[in-house]
Amino acid sequence: DFGQAIPAQGLRSCPISSWPIALAAGDMQPLLSQGGRPALALACRQPGLLAASRLATLAARRCIVVGRDGRNRNTIVLMVPQAEEWMIERFGKFNRIARPGLNFAIPFVESITYKRSLKETTIPIHPQTAITKDNVHVKLDGAVYCKTEDPYKASYGIDSPEYMITILAQSAMRKMVGNLELDELFLERERLNAGIATALDEATQPWGIRALRYEIADISVEATIREAMERQSNAERLRRAEVLESEGYRQRMINESEGDKQSAINKAAGEAEAMRLKAQSQAEAVRLMAEAEADRTRLQAAATADGLRAVAQVTSEPGGKDAMVQRLAENYVQELADMAKHSKVMIVPDKPNDISAVMATAYGVMDAARSKVDGIE
Repeated sequence: DFGQAIPAQGLRSCPISSWPIALAAGDMQPLLSQGGRPALALACRQPGLLAASRLATLAARRCIVVGRDGRNRNTIVLMVPQAEEWMIERFGKFNRIARPGLNFAIPFVESITYKRSLKETTIPIHPQTAITKDNVHVKLDGAVYCKTEDPYKASYGIDSPEYMITILAQSAMRKMVGNLELDELFLERERLNAGIATALDEATQPWGIRALRYEIADISVEATIREAMERQSNAERLRRAEVLESEGYRQRMINESEGDKQSAINKAAGEAEAMRLKAQSQAEAVRLMAEAEADRTRLQAAATADGLRAVAQVTSEPGGKDAMVQRLAENYVQELADMAKHSKVMIVPDKPNDISAVMATAYGVMDAARSKVDGIE
C-alpha cells in the first residue's frame, strides 16, 4: 500500500535505520530506493522489520522531540495537537510559538523548525557498567521520567534533548554508584534513585526540561560475584539462625529462672499468709477462751454472792442459825466419810461403838460452829 502511494520517480537510497524517523516525520521520499522499487515494499516482505519500525515510530512520537528538527513541512494550515507547541521561524529567526489548535504559517517565508511535546515522557537508559566503592563491576539500567516546561529553551537551549539527558543520566548513575558499596547498592536503591533524579533535575532546568524522577529497573553483576553473594547470604542466614536459637535458649532459661523465683516468692507469701491467719485464729481462740473463762468466773462469783445473800437472809430468820449449824455438822460428817473412802489413813473416833460419845462429838462440832457464827456476827 505504501509502495503504491509513493511515486517511482526521484528515487534515492535510504538506510533501514532511518525508516522510523521518516515515518514519524511524514516524509516518504527517503523511503525510496534506487532502481524504481520502494524500500518499504521490501520491509513489507519482512514482518519483523516492519514491526520494529512501527514500535520505533510509536516510541518517537512519545519523546520530547516530535518529528525532525529543522525538517518539518509547512502545510500553511497547522493543526497543533493538544500538549504540543511548535516553534515557527520567519526567515530563519524565531517568530512565535504555535499553541494547540488552529494556526497558520506563511509558505516559503515561515518554517516550522521545532516541535516539542509537553507530556511527561520516559527516556530508557540502557544497561551501563559502573564500579562500586568496593571495586565491583555492576550493570544498571533504568528510565528517566521528564517533562518539558519551557518549549523555547528545550528547542534553542539544547540540541537532541533525549540524547543529552541519556548521557547525563549515565554519568550521574556512575557517580552515585561509585559512592556506594555493593551491599549498600541493593539496600539503598531509593536513595540512589533520588540522587540521580536530583542531579538530572538540576542539570536540565536551564534547558526548560524537568527530570521528575529516575527509576532503576535492574541491577546485574557477574556470575562469580553472584555466587559469592549467595554464599555470603547463606552464611548470614545460618549465623542469624544460630543467634536466634541461642537467644531462644537464653530467653527460655531466663523465663524458667524467673518462673522458679516467682514460684518461691508466691510460696513464701502463701506460707506467711497462712501463718498470719493461723496466728490470728489462735489469738481469736485465746481471746474467746479468756472471755469464756471470765464469764464463767463472773457467773460463779455471782452465784456465790447470791448463795451468800440467801444464807445471810435465812440465818437472819428465827431458827436459821440452828439450821445452818446442823447443815455444817452434816457436811463435816460427810467429809469425814469421804476422807475415809479416798485416803489410806482413816480417822475414826476413839470409841466408835459408843453412840453417845459420837453424838457428843457431833454436838461439840455444832457448838463450835455456832460459837464461830456468833463471833462473826
